[in-house]
Amino acid sequence: MNRRVAWVVPGLVVALGGLVALGGASPQEEPAKAGATAQPGSKGHGKMVFVLTTGLEDLQSVNMAIRHAGMAKKSGYLDDSVLLVYGRSVQAFSKDVTAKPPQVAAAIKEAKEAGARIILCGEALKRFDIPKEKLEPGVDEVVPNSIVTLAELVSKGYQIIKY
Repeated sequence: MNRRVAWVVPGLVVALGGLVALGGASPQEEPAKAGATAQPGSKGHGKMVFVLTTGLEDLQSVNMAIRHAGMAKKSGYLDDSVLLVYGRSVQAFSKDVTAKPPQVAAAIKEAKEAGARIILCGEALKRFDIPKEKLEPGVDEVVPNSIVTLAELVSKGYQIIKY
């Protein structure tokens, strides 16, 4: 057994040395050599959509989803961080709903300051009778159908986190 290790380790060292001598690049160096864009995991090149469907019965999840969208964007690892809100969760974005703590509005403000985008479903707003004028500040867009928007974001390479 020890004899095998004695032969294998030097063999690996020689093989790796040969790769370097022949101009082989590590995976971290390949994109730079090929003139490619930054590799996955580098700062500023990911896209994520945080899907919020949880209603006011779980304010902790509502608050966390909003905060996480902001923190993800602020981290610098993402080009875009979207909070996509549909179903009963749109009620958390209505100024008229008094059953939510002030932390929700504060989380929305922080997420916006970090650069996250907040998109609400127009169909859900209609279903819960929430006019656009009654939305909390910070909502970037109201889309006709959030499922179509989610499909579009996924087709563009966005990763999904659901709350």
